[in-house]
Amino acid sequence: MRRSHKTLLMCGWALAAGGVWLALVWQGYTTLGGAAAVCALCVMGLAGGPALRVMDRWRGGAAEPLAGEGPGSSGSGAWVRGSAGRTAPPRPASAEGSLVDRLIAQGRVALLLRPQIAASLTEEELWRAQQALDEAMAVVPQGPVLLRPRCADQLDEETAAKAQRLLGVEGYFLDRYCVTNRQYWEFVADGGYEQMSLWDEAIWPAVLGFVDRTGHPGPRFWSHGMYPPGKEDHPVVGISWYEACAYARWVGKRLPTDPEWVKAGVWPVLAEGSWPVQRRFPWGDALDRRRANLWGSGFHGTIPVQALPEGASVSGIHQLIGNVWEWTSTPFGVWEPPGRRIETDLPLKSIRGGAFDTYFDGQAHCQFQSGESPLARKHNIGFRCALGFCDIVHVPPGAAEDGAEEDASARHQVAPYTAREEAD
Repeated sequence: MRRSHKTLLMCGWALAAGGVWLALVWQGYTTLGGAAAVCALCVMGLAGGPALRVMDRWRGGAAEPLAGEGPGSSGSGAWVRGSAGRTAPPRPASAEGSLVDRLIAQGRVALLLRPQIAASLTEEELWRAQQALDEAMAVVPQGPVLLRPRCADQLDEETAAKAQRLLGVEGYFLDRYCVTNRQYWEFVADGGYEQMSLWDEAIWPAVLGFVDRTGHPGPRFWSHGMYPPGKEDHPVVGISWYEACAYARWVGKRLPTDPEWVKAGVWPVLAEGSWPVQRRFPWGDALDRRRANLWGSGFHGTIPVQALPEGASVSGIHQLIGNVWEWTSTPFGVWEPPGRRIETDLPLKSIRGGAFDTYFDGQAHCQFQSGESPLARKHNIGFRCALGFCDIVHVPPGAAEDGAEEDASARHQVAPYTAREEAD
């Protein structure tokens, strides 16, 4: 597209130069006509670049691949810089393939495993989707979890014991990592901020205000629709609770509840005739700043989501503590005993896990709940997504290798993935 604009511009300047030369020759000024034409061509060379930039700016400054370049081509893969001098990251090569390839490349495999869609896929496609899901998400089995109020450390032992609540959690999947800038960029590039079906109707007027530093749709601390250079694998921040929910719907998932999030971290172990035995941190019962990105850990900002693997939970979920706080779907304060709840003018949403700037040890463990306005777009709040066992189908092991010639109706008989099956 850009080359066609450039060609038109060059042709226009050439015609103008030719017109000047013909007009002066017609009047008998042959030498003067030649000089004028040469001057016009020089001006064309000097002004062509700025003119093209003006045209780019008029067209919105969008980054576009040149012919023969970019994703899915044999070219160099370079991308044209827009008016802001930013470069859009190329999409994965597989994003240019079939619909299944594109959804897997975008991390939207949960959509493929929905019963309504899974029935139309081949066994090989189902197996690939299952493999992608297993790599991106960890299993959290069903079972009870003990939730303590945020004020538990300030209560005496008897009162704290009465304030805690034992809740049952159905088996589910939780993202191994927080959603990254690169992953969220896929949502932005796919027009996520214009797909109003992804957003709560009550928040539609506010969506227009969910923009970056330069007024483009996207997280608060991005510029020109692009995340900061070198931070593609850092957790996305500067997004409100509503933006996190919209992204989760786009990938076919949801935000975890408080009990689900806590269970993934404390990993309850049931002993006969007793309360669940739970960890204070995903790695054990003692705070270790070498395992989490907190105040005093030495990082002074967010770090890639794959960093500090020694701080992962039993099921391989990373950075539940530190790096960024994480939105959950639960309202703030619901676990507090009567008389201890913090009253606010506006309802708040729960955030969990602490962040790189969390100073107090008492705020950096799995049971601590803080709260924030669902419209807040802060530098230290991110999120990860959850998915219920019952929301997708389960592909039996070896399904891709067996029965390549089976009847289509038999091939798509896939059973719901249940917590009971996981336990077996």
